[in-house]
Amino acid sequence: MSVTLFTELKNIGIDEELAAKVSASLDPDHNASKKDVLIMQEAILQHQARSDQKMADMKAESDARYYELKAESDARYSEQKAESDARYYELKVENSKAYAELKTEIHTTINRQYLVTFGSALLTITSVLAVNWYFNV
Repeated sequence: MSVTLFTELKNIGIDEELAAKVSASLDPDHNASKKDVLIMQEAILQHQARSDQKMADMKAESDARYYELKAESDARYSEQKAESDARYYELKVENSKAYAELKTEIHTTINRQYLVTFGSALLTITSVLAVNWYFNV
């Protein structure tokens, strides 16, 4: 039995009995048989089963971390969205007040301008009538 092959098989997770059988099957002085092929196949399947289990464990751990991080991210996003919405509505109210003030100011200015224009037109008409009356009387 080769000690290094036995040790390597133990290191990858093959149980002792099967590792000893595989190591003995691969001995140059040993005549190979169908049983040796089955032993090798069993060793391969054991190693594959362990690898599959490790991959499943790693995937489960990765999924758990992903969902944990996703939950944290979603919570953080919700907080930021709520804060952003609050700031948006606050600015909207401020802009609405400023817009109302500007609208009132424009309305007052336009109203005042109409009064001035109407007054100027009346004064012009009055002065034309006065001059006309003065020269015709």
